[in-house]
Amino acid sequence: MTAEVPLSLTHSPAPHGGHVGTAQIAFAVVAGPLAWFILVCAGEALASEPCFPGSHRYATPLPGLRWTWPALIALLVLCALVAFAAFAVSWRMYRVTRAEEAGRRAGLLDEGVGRTRFMALWGLLYGAGFCVATLLSLAAYIALPRCAG
Repeated sequence: MTAEVPLSLTHSPAPHGGHVGTAQIAFAVVAGPLAWFILVCAGEALASEPCFPGSHRYATPLPGLRWTWPALIALLVLCALVAFAAFAVSWRMYRVTRAEEAGRRAGLLDEGVGRTRFMALWGLLYGAGFCVATLLSLAAYIALPRCAG
């Protein structure tokens, strides 16, 4: 048997939570992965449709679809900037909430203490990680030939 930790909330479990809005938390955690997901889906269409419109592979992009390469690079830059913005918002959130219940370990999970700081840390990881993942896609776009050629 395990001893239960008494749940006594005589104070707010997130004392600095009022300094960070719900929209900021949502943006910090969701924007980086969502930007990368959009890049993967739209990037696939922009990179492959000019060369593989059907079952035949062309050596060069179709003449009417040459605009897709600059659009792909613009989309990549935009998605990287969104992921970096999520990282920056998370960094600001973490700076505001980093002192949230510091040093106290017992019962943190049961009480939910430090949840704003926890979300800020996940936002930092997601923002930085998906910004790097987005920029690594640039290496693939540069290193691999666009069509057969």
